[in-house]
Amino acid sequence: MNLPIVLFDDATWRDEFYPFSVNHSIADLRYGIYTQRERWEKLTDTKVYIQTIDYLSALYEPPTQPEAVFVAANVLPNMELINSLQQLSKQQGLIYASEKIAYRGNLEEAKAYFNTNSISTSEKNIAFNGTLICINSAIDLLAKNSAIIASDFQFVIAKQQNNIIHPSNYVENAEGIHISPNATLKNVSLNAADGPIYIADNALIMEGSFLRGPIVVGKNSVVKMGATIYGGTCIGNNCTVGGEVKNSIIMDFSNKAHHGYLGDSIIGNWCNIGAGASNSNIKNSGEQVTVWNDSLKKYSPPVQKCGVLMGDYTRIAINASINTATAIGIACNVFGVGLLPRHFPHFSFGIEKKYTIEQALKEIQQWKGFKNSSTTNQEIKVLQHIFEQLT
Repeated sequence: MNLPIVLFDDATWRDEFYPFSVNHSIADLRYGIYTQRERWEKLTDTKVYIQTIDYLSALYEPPTQPEAVFVAANVLPNMELINSLQQLSKQQGLIYASEKIAYRGNLEEAKAYFNTNSISTSEKNIAFNGTLICINSAIDLLAKNSAIIASDFQFVIAKQQNNIIHPSNYVENAEGIHISPNATLKNVSLNAADGPIYIADNALIMEGSFLRGPIVVGKNSVVKMGATIYGGTCIGNNCTVGGEVKNSIIMDFSNKAHHGYLGDSIIGNWCNIGAGASNSNIKNSGEQVTVWNDSLKKYSPPVQKCGVLMGDYTRIAINASINTATAIGIACNVFGVGLLPRHFPHFSFGIEKKYTIEQALKEIQQWKGFKNSSTTNQEIKVLQHIFEQLT
């Protein structure tokens, strides 16, 4: 494609990804095998840019040309879509299922296009008649995660060399298993009968682990002995995971290293879940449960199952009992007696207290130091901005 592709955070739905959207573009979140930007770059074989809200813009490099093809950041790419984007004329938009998904023009035109509710039926908008996966909220992401893993897996097996599966492993449906070079796994159960299993480079799956697809284990990640990982689960890069995990997304540099249950949940980057901590994902009554909507400051329409939505840099204490459909903001230290509250605002320290920004930044840096990383100046400015907005 001659024009650069810019993944655009649409104001109409980005708040539905709380708490992950507060310090990230939607295009920067990892699920399936890739982040959205990685997914688009691999399929187009070109550099892809991100356009998001003002206080996050310093995290992302702007495009080098004024004109670009702006694509909604919640739309997963496929070749049919990419071919349609190449056919767009200047100042022309692309519509899918009554939603605006792409626009060719400059940034101000794209903002006006995406941030206007109405859709013009003029010749300047054309319809996309193929099939797409579009993700409209964090809850929607959990519902579609298995399909995204399967979609990403089809692209991977067409591009990457598959490693030989060690004979000590129990294997069901070997064609649905991809093991990258330098990954290590022996005496492990790999069942891909219900969906693919993808093990990334330098991952370590310790003996006695049970993996039932669809599952992704990212680069440099460790699955500990005896872990039970069920389908719909994505483990990001540089993570350590143990215990029981089902239909959950764990983003990069996060740990759930010990026994305890994590189900129907999304865990951000640089998080830690202490030993014995578990979450509920369904009410004992069997009734549906509502989920916290931070932009509306109330609980939103109900769903049947939801575990915990946990923002970046948050830590959960040992033996914590996480309530059904709990939303936890960024940079929290979660602890307390009994079943915990269903909402922890950003920078919470326990149930009633709050961090100072200085102490929060100090502890974030200490956690990053465990994995030989550090907080950038841009990240610090974003965290300071979020803290100031709260106060």
